[in-house]
Amino acid sequence: MRIAPSRKRKAISPVLATVILIAITLIAAIAIAGFVFGLFGTFTSTARVQASVTQCVASTVANQEDCTLILTNTGNANTQTTASCSMTYKGSTYSGVISAGGNVGVGVAQPVNAGGTATMHCTTTTAGAAAGPGVQVTGSMILANGGNALFAATATS
Repeated sequence: MRIAPSRKRKAISPVLATVILIAITLIAAIAIAGFVFGLFGTFTSTARVQASVTQCVASTVANQEDCTLILTNTGNANTQTTASCSMTYKGSTYSGVISAGGNVGVGVAQPVNAGGTATMHCTTTTAGAAAGPGVQVTGSMILANGGNALFAATATS
């Protein structure tokens, strides 16, 4: 019995194989870069918090400076503040506490929901060195996710 000769099989050309490998590599690189650098925003959720100041005044309690802040979260994830903040003016930095409502000077973490705003106070003990009218005050509020919300204002009294 005789077996019929088989046809010679040909592989794809080396040029075509190279083009296919390059295309696969580029597609994989774009997909990896999209996830690593956040190009695909629908898969990530982040809080983006900005602080603006309505006023900075010497508190009614002796040796305290109080800045009223409005935090705006333009991100798509909820976050919250920690209970601490700081203010810098006249060459010195003072640590303070974050509070809301009528509890000025009592350090409590406060929520800042996605797409929302929250009014808070950063109150520092100034050791008798209140900022005074017209003094530039800068500061930061630490968020629970490790970020900082920076603010700047001119003290009103």
